[in-house]
Amino acid sequence: MRTLLTCLTLVAVVGQPIFAQERQSIRRGQRIPGTLVSDSHHQYALDLRENTFVFGEVNQIDVDVVVRVTGPDGEEIREFDSPARGPEYFQFDTEEEAGVFLIEVLPFEEAEGDYEIEVMRAEPVARNRGRRVDQLMLAYSGESTPGAVVGVLERGQMRFVRAYGMANLDHGIPFDEGTISNIGSVTKQFTAMGILLLQAEGKLSLDDDIREHIPELPDFGTPVTIRNLLNHTGGYREIYNLLPITGYQGEDAFDRDIAIQIVQRQPDLQAAPNTEFNYNNTGFILLATTIERLTDMTFPEFMKERVFEPLGMMDTRVKAYQGEIIPGSAQGYVYGDNGFRTARDLAGSYGAGGIYTTAGDMARWMLNYRDATVGGPEAIEAITTPAVLASGDTTNYGLGLGVRTVRGQTVYTHTGGDTAHRTYFLYLPDLESGVFLSSNNASADLSLGFQIAMLFFEDQFEPEEAEEEESAEAATMSEDRMEAIAGDWIIEGPGVSLGIEYTLEDGQMFAQASGQPRFSLIPTSDSTFSFDGVAASVTFHFEADGSVDRATHHQGGNASMRRLERVEFTAEDLENFAHRYFCEELEIFYEIVLEDGELKIHNLRMEPITLEHSEGTTFTSDAFFLASLEFRRSGSGQVTGFTVSNGRTRDVWFRRW
Repeated sequence: MRTLLTCLTLVAVVGQPIFAQERQSIRRGQRIPGTLVSDSHHQYALDLRENTFVFGEVNQIDVDVVVRVTGPDGEEIREFDSPARGPEYFQFDTEEEAGVFLIEVLPFEEAEGDYEIEVMRAEPVARNRGRRVDQLMLAYSGESTPGAVVGVLERGQMRFVRAYGMANLDHGIPFDEGTISNIGSVTKQFTAMGILLLQAEGKLSLDDDIREHIPELPDFGTPVTIRNLLNHTGGYREIYNLLPITGYQGEDAFDRDIAIQIVQRQPDLQAAPNTEFNYNNTGFILLATTIERLTDMTFPEFMKERVFEPLGMMDTRVKAYQGEIIPGSAQGYVYGDNGFRTARDLAGSYGAGGIYTTAGDMARWMLNYRDATVGGPEAIEAITTPAVLASGDTTNYGLGLGVRTVRGQTVYTHTGGDTAHRTYFLYLPDLESGVFLSSNNASADLSLGFQIAMLFFEDQFEPEEAEEEESAEAATMSEDRMEAIAGDWIIEGPGVSLGIEYTLEDGQMFAQASGQPRFSLIPTSDSTFSFDGVAASVTFHFEADGSVDRATHHQGGNASMRRLERVEFTAEDLENFAHRYFCEELEIFYEIVLEDGELKIHNLRMEPITLEHSEGTTFTSDAFFLASLEFRRSGSGQVTGFTVSNGRTRDVWFRRW
């Protein structure tokens, strides 16, 4: 009897409807080359049975691709868009649906070049939980790729730990269950615990102005409290969004005191304290400095003595400086034009990041939320209580930790990312259970963490169908309304300034933010959508005549959204923006030139970056640190300078020189 694998057929159809030209069959392990041009739309069809797991890759030889998978009914299942070079892995399940599934390969932002596609697995979805995790982690398995470790705590016991791939490619060292790995921003909850231990000793209060402990910070006319820094409501510039504006690269070295200098040079707060949530690493670096000044211990020493050792976390430590050797740890890797290369960790990050640990030690930390061995019940309650803004809105964040309710279950969660390491942390307090996933691959897909959690604990969550049934009657939107929505919009809210395009294709609405993957939208009423695969939604505010120019984006808070007003600039208009500009806050120059009808910006530390006109005198770019430039004019119309905003840092002023 033939198996599914032996009768697997892959059909390539380039630039035409699926059956419009001769099909090309492929068997597992066979590669098909392809070449993309700016308007390419390559489709590959798989005829599959139900409950089949598919895994494959598109090798991006010299082109950045987006991989999109749609089912037999034409509904988009998933989209993949991570590294710009090397393997773009894709995987999906057919679930209860059989038929022809399309794997589409598209150029990212009109890129051109060569690629190869291969379907590496097409097999029944594993029923055994361990084998199912193995399927999900295929992209991080083998002797030629950075790896990962997965740990699952179930009812207070470590039920599953498994490692994949390599901890060190240079020396051929596999990732194993005891490999120590950088957890990035998952560190923040540990920093919060350190602060709370000092509060219990009377050495500080969460409501202290941070200037009581770091007096050289400037007075902005209103206190910025320790609590504000712990829940990201302080208003300081974000260090890792600000420094790249100067030409800083993620692996560059710098002294930790630069966090203080950044705040000292900041002309004003970006927002009044406790008025908006804006994720901020600067504050957590300052909190680690506070601990050091109050204890006369280094932050690594304090955490070891007061947190790690009391919990039996003997394989856990804080990396004190960039380049420090951590015995038994995983080396981080990023993918470049010539394959994987080693990457240095972020400099000066401890407090905001910097902890190296194991899956076993993280299970011990999870259980401290149950046992309160370190900190006591008061500290656990403080960390896990979401912040309430001055407006009365509640955030989904406590002190260094995400806190929310998902399908009836309370969830403590955080993700972490250093230059190359990626980590997912989730704890379910009512179940005494959790998931830890950590990888030394910069392109690791952290959404796998929640998939693994659902694999082990989904029966403890309320069914998704219950939520869908509540809105089933209203979950429609007329095509006229969707056509009115289609177009270019901009999200403007707390810590956000982001262009987003809404498109309508064959009755299906899609949204794509600048430089991000495209998401399909699910109507939940005649004026609202939810994003498929992301905890986000949008409400469009229609006028009586059916027009719509205002909306609200919901994602960890509310952000206003408006339709972009397009204005065409002539070459003469653009020439007015070409000049040299200087930022006193950062002590750097930028030069803007007009080349071949396009504005390009650069300084000595970076290649020219093309500016795209957004609206009015606002331009955007593909560089995340130059997400938005807004030019300002004098009363006579002369360009006087521009501000740079990129979400976590905004309104950095450059004056015309």
